[in-house]
Amino acid sequence: MLSTPEQRKHEYNLHRERVHRAKAIVDHQPPTIHAGNFVRFTKLKEDVDTYFGQYMRNVRLLVSLNGTLRTKGEVDSFRTTQPAIQRDLRAKLRQLNQLELDNLAFGARILCVKGDLDTRRPRQFRQKRKRRLPKFTPPHALLRKYENLKIPDDDSRLRSLFRPKIWFDMEVKGYRPLGVIVIQLYTEAAPQVVLELVRLCIKKDMERLQFVRLFSGLWVDADLTLDSKTLINKNIEYDMRAVDHGIHSGVFHFSVEDGKANRRGIFSFSISFKRLRVLNGRRVGFGHVVRGAKTLNCVQDYSTKNGKPTKEVVIMNCGVIH
Repeated sequence: MLSTPEQRKHEYNLHRERVHRAKAIVDHQPPTIHAGNFVRFTKLKEDVDTYFGQYMRNVRLLVSLNGTLRTKGEVDSFRTTQPAIQRDLRAKLRQLNQLELDNLAFGARILCVKGDLDTRRPRQFRQKRKRRLPKFTPPHALLRKYENLKIPDDDSRLRSLFRPKIWFDMEVKGYRPLGVIVIQLYTEAAPQVVLELVRLCIKKDMERLQFVRLFSGLWVDADLTLDSKTLINKNIEYDMRAVDHGIHSGVFHFSVEDGKANRRGIFSFSISFKRLRVLNGRRVGFGHVVRGAKTLNCVQDYSTKNGKPTKEVVIMNCGVIH
């Protein structure tokens, strides 16, 4: 019987479905391989346990040997229990009781003490008055120099006239305060310069004084801007013998040869950090620091090789000590 094309196509599709649902009888999957058969994990774990066990036994043996060497074999180093320590508690308690009795007896003696000083008299405990400064006697050369002037006899007025004291409150601008320095001025050394500094401190005109150059171990240079009422001019009266640079540190001094700055309305002077005997006869010293030497030395921390300060040092306040 001849089949039609439709029947052949139907049979072909049925054959395709049977082939698609067919399952192979042969196992194509790779065999299962156990890692333990190759790396021997179980044996490796046993080896590690054996190693650590032997290591701990060696450590205990070394500890026992160390104890034996320190005790020279006189005691049993392999004893596992600690020996009982005999504590004499009764003796300790007796000592504590005796100490308490001694303290009570000492306190009773203190309560029975009567002082020879009557503390109820406040007159005996008044604060001692401050020592008065010795009377200021102007040097003979100073009196002869100003013999045409009427010199006051009052000691305080003499000091304020010939030995005025001023103070500067110094600060590193925007960084930290440095402290206060007190300067003893000598009028006979440079009357015009001393008067200008005193006038600056009275008016609190700190902006006119600036520190421009700083040399560590030597001195710091300052510029004082002069106003219209200044007495400092080209002909400055001075005496180089008033202040000895080799005795005092922190000396205020200026050079008489430098007259160019005065023409610009600026007076330049310096403050030395240490004793500089070499400046005697070369620069005019008109004062020195009597208090605040450590504060002045702190200024050296902001110096450079070329003299330009790393930070600006300014005077926040100033005044005159009467």
